[in-house]
Amino acid sequence: TDEPTDEPTDAPTDQPTDQPTDEATAQPVLDGNLDWGVKESFRSYVTGPIANGKVELAAGATQPGAAYRFPKATGSFDAKAQTLSAAFEGSVRFLGHEDKGSYVLDLKLSGLEAEIKNGKGTLVADVSSKDRTTHKVSTFKDLAIATLDLPAGELKAKDGVVALKAVPASLTADGTKAFGGMYQPGDALDAVTAAVSLTKDAELPQGGSGGAGGAGGTAGGAGTTGGTDATAGSAGGGSVGGSAGGAGNLASTGADVPAGALMGAAGALAVAGGAAVYFARRRNPANSEV
Repeated sequence: TDEPTDEPTDAPTDQPTDQPTDEATAQPVLDGNLDWGVKESFRSYVTGPIANGKVELAAGATQPGAAYRFPKATGSFDAKAQTLSAAFEGSVRFLGHEDKGSYVLDLKLSGLEAEIKNGKGTLVADVSSKDRTTHKVSTFKDLAIATLDLPAGELKAKDGVVALKAVPASLTADGTKAFGGMYQPGDALDAVTAAVSLTKDAELPQGGSGGAGGAGGTAGGAGTTGGTDATAGSAGGGSVGGSAGGAGNLASTGADVPAGALMGAAGALAVAGGAAVYFARRRNPANSEV
């Protein structure tokens, strides 16, 4: 009678107390922001004198600086497993080349998520993109749009906040679907800055992000071309033509304009011109050999 009572008593009491400790390492994300400008040359092209378009922000997205801010993060962080999954609210929509009341260029990004696992980072988004030849709209759910070049070292929280600052981002092969073939896999996108809070008293960084990427991250100044309302005006961020024109005006008055600034404006116009040729060919296949 003694042998049966000893064995069952020890075995059940040890295992249940150890296992939950290993599983409870993930912490919920309570809040957070992601700052991303998508691609500076693309923004400038859309709001510039060729596409003559605008940028619309919705569902809580704002533009505190050069980049767009996507708020109200939810998800989880596991310091032990070195994983982060954070989803953000807000959407950004690029509209350009208006034709008979509709836009030939129409790209919307929403449902942005930053995913980090096994030392690799990915930026995911829900995408709606119009084909510029057929005008058919395609939608992609949870499209891995960019790879994130994470800095070396451990991902950890400081004062209840996990932060990623100006992380370089590159377009994925799947991400090219969003831009209709305008860019190639591996092309640089704007850097990504994000911060998520794990505790109620944690303070998230305030203000605009410096991670918009590119020397022309703030090109265009205050004015926009093609903005039709307050939202588009604040989101557009200025036109390429405005930047180049400004440099030209300074030069004509004898002001000291750095050569780099003039070359940057010329380079932006070259990007816009190349994109215009692309659009013209897509809309007029017969002229593709010109």
